[in-house]
Amino acid sequence: MQNYKKKLIWQNHYCRFKKKLYFCILFSIMKKMEDNLRNSDSFRALLDRARRYCALSEQCEDAVRQKLVTWGATPAESDAVVEKLYSENYLDDVRYARAYCESKILHQHWGRQKVLYQLRLKHLSRAAVESGMASVNEDDYHAVLADVAEKKLRELRPSSDDPSALRQKLTAFLLSRGFLIGEINQVITNILQQ
Repeated sequence: MQNYKKKLIWQNHYCRFKKKLYFCILFSIMKKMEDNLRNSDSFRALLDRARRYCALSEQCEDAVRQKLVTWGATPAESDAVVEKLYSENYLDDVRYARAYCESKILHQHWGRQKVLYQLRLKHLSRAAVESGMASVNEDDYHAVLADVAEKKLRELRPSSDDPSALRQKLTAFLLSRGFLIGEINQVITNILQQ
């Protein structure tokens, strides 16, 4: 019985040693492959192209990965390029979310809901999205909403004299732009009272 226990203990230690040895070998092979990948000309060309792409305008990781696929990068190369872009600060999710929110709300006149939906499609973290949405000034946001509502009301007035139909069309338009119903009702009431 004693010999049997000693044999089991020895086999257990030997198996652990083999697993550690295999893991170390596998890790060193993967490290060599990664080093070879980073030193290849195709990797450097992809990295330079991705740097130029990110330097032109703010980009998210999802967009960069899609571009890398269209440029013919392998998944391993894509991962390495994205990791390098993050380390060199070419990619930053919070910075991208802020720029995206300001651009879409202040320049393209989108509402919060539409911007939130589009940011979620880009697979950004919740913290980055919240930071981006918080970067837009409330007064500027309400000014954009009022401006969009006034412009659309001027377009709709010649075609309809019925105030309820006018209100309905304006509400539907503003909802399609991503504004919230509470904000819409408040702005329409203010505009129609003028």
